[in-house]
Parts: sequence; structure tokens; C-alpha cells
Amino acid sequence: MSFHQFNAFTGRLKQSTQLQALYPLSPKPLEKIETPKMMFDSIKTKIASTSSSLSRHQSTIPPKMKKLQQEWQVDLSKPSFLLRGTSDLIIYRVTVATTLLGFVMIYKINHLDQ
Repeated sequence: MSFHQFNAFTGRLKQSTQLQALYPLSPKPLEKIETPKMMFDSIKTKIASTSSSLSRHQSTIPPKMKKLQQEWQVDLSKPSFLLRGTSDLIIYRVTVATTLLGFVMIYKINHLDQ
């Protein structure tokens, strides 16, 4: 297996010994950079700010979603498939049944047909 090393002078890779791959170059120390100072084009220019009082009272959640959220948070001791009634229970049971049927079919195909 050949190892290659970048030659900064020629800008190409050159073949190197295997020992050079075990001793990688040490990273260069970070340069200390001062943070840039804010420059304004005129005296009237100011830093943008947001008003927290307006955003605090506005809700971005649709009312239907807010209603569902309150329904789900009423009783946290129930499992999630029982919170919205019989439709969720039916969907849950159909999902469990098809999953079990899939596992049975996979077992049947792989182990009993051999």
C-alpha cells in the first residue's frame, strides 16, 4: 500500500514512506483575531431590535392544533393511542395486527419452506 504526501512547493502529491503516515503534521496554532468593530454609515443608523411584547401575545399555532394539544395533555397517564377515542384505538390495533401478520409471514417463508 503506498502513502502519499502533499508537496506545497509543486502542489502535487509525492510518494512517501509508510512511517510518514504515522506522524501527521501538527496543526498550526490559531491566529488571534480581534473582533471587528461595528461601523455605521450615519449617526441615525442603529442596531436592529425586536419587540418582545408583540411576539409574546401572538400565537403561531392554528386553533385546531391548539385544541388537539390541550386534549392530549389532559391525562398523561393514558397511552397516546387511547387519547382521541375509538378511531385511534382501531388504527393502533390494525397496525399491531398487520405487524404481527408480517412477522408470521416472514417466519413462515424463511424457516418452514426450507
